[in-house]
Amino acid sequence: MKGKKVFYIAMFFAIIFMLFRCEGRDSREYLEDRVGTPISRVYPTKNLEDLFLEFPNGFTIYQSYRLEGKFIDIELDGVEKGKPIEGTIKQIDIKSGAEEKKIAVTYDKGKYSYDNEEEARKLWSLEKFLFQELTLNKEVLSKFKLKDTYYNGNNGSFEIDYVVKNEQINEFLGLEKKQQVTLGLHGSNSNKRYYYSLTVEIDKKLDFIERIEE
Repeated sequence: MKGKKVFYIAMFFAIIFMLFRCEGRDSREYLEDRVGTPISRVYPTKNLEDLFLEFPNGFTIYQSYRLEGKFIDIELDGVEKGKPIEGTIKQIDIKSGAEEKKIAVTYDKGKYSYDNEEEARKLWSLEKFLFQELTLNKEVLSKFKLKDTYYNGNNGSFEIDYVVKNEQINEFLGLEKKQQVTLGLHGSNSNKRYYYSLTVEIDKKLDFIERIEE
């Protein structure tokens, strides 16, 4: 009986500890402080090679967006400064998840090259990343209209969503200037290195994802 009593007391204090530890972590102030400073390291970065200044051991860039019933996924790996940044462009069927097309892409000295340039330009007409144009930091985030916040005390994952009418985002995605979208920023306290995602939802549908990870 004493053993069970000790166990329940320990569990009680563990729960109290977790509650106090997580208290306030779903607040706007905490999350903007948590994500605003690190994300400003990347947004903006005009030249992809300049990411090596922040991540000398290498990085991965991921972008995905919706195009005519498909997801177009771009993934580039920067392995070593001075060497080309290489990766792939994939066309994924949204319903089945099947990979339908795959094109090799290389970024070197500010220019892209492809093993199938004609097809690549059809799939990835953007040929750029949002972080090359958009500035994000604590001050910028504080001016956005807040939609929702979330913090998971079990694994430390978090997100903060805003309702925005941002001309840079809208122009980048080919939307009307005054289009309202949901801008989301996502991360986790369990990640010791840089790992943040940016999402854009239009009419409650996820249309765009961009992620940089160290």
